[in-house]
Amino acid sequence: MGLLFGLLTSLSIGGSDLFGRRVSNARGPVVTAVTLQFVAIFTALAATFVVPSVFTWNDALLGLLSGIGLGLGLLWYFTGLTHSSSAVVAPLVGTLSAVIPFIYAIGRGESPTLTAVLGAVVALIGLGFITMGGGRAAHVRAGVRWGLASGVAYGFGLSVAIDVSDAGGSWPAMTQRISAFAIVAAVGIVRKLEPVPPKGLRIPAVVSGVFAGLSTVFFLLGLDADPTKAVVAGSLFPAVTVVVGRFVYGDDVVRRQIGGIVLVILGVVGVALG
Repeated sequence: MGLLFGLLTSLSIGGSDLFGRRVSNARGPVVTAVTLQFVAIFTALAATFVVPSVFTWNDALLGLLSGIGLGLGLLWYFTGLTHSSSAVVAPLVGTLSAVIPFIYAIGRGESPTLTAVLGAVVALIGLGFITMGGGRAAHVRAGVRWGLASGVAYGFGLSVAIDVSDAGGSWPAMTQRISAFAIVAAVGIVRKLEPVPPKGLRIPAVVSGVFAGLSTVFFLLGLDADPTKAVVAGSLFPAVTVVVGRFVYGDDVVRRQIGGIVLVILGVVGVALG
């Protein structure tokens, strides 16, 4: 189940990017992040009525701390997409958001099988190939810079989420999104930006936020079932994002990146068998 919820996490992140990038291209990353995080709060709150959830202050505080990483990670991620290609930014974010929590999970006592570890390594190598694929070469440096910053922030936020109790359910997801919203809203206020997207982009913004909220809920459910598998599978969203970028937004994709996606799939199979 950890693998399943991890894959649902990746698909949800990909879905959020599919709709959120439309808003980002038109109004910029800050407006996108503010709207997305606001909607995600209520998505996570609604999930508490479906997913068994027990509120504790410790889980709430961990969620708030995790949200700092996710808020900054999302803001820098969309900033990277406005300066470069998803083929450059997304794999870096995915790799770091997998490696950092995976190492943290093992360090705190998780014991994945050898097959699962090898599968994770293969998947990470695949993400590396996707990253080296290039995209728009003139903007690779900017993409790498923002991708690294976003990946470290996401890695921190996801690592903190591992310490949430099994009984917490969706409450930590809600507090996580509250602090993430506070961060991006503060940036929007400082820049004096209008946080509401224009009429033609409001529905995509809401859908993006719903997917973002679901991604956190799925990730927490995956951590409850099997932390290491959930972390690996939940970080494979770059494969989804690159496909979305290629077919929806016209991003450049080369053969090396296609090979990387194949490795990612093989890695997921290895994690599943483990």
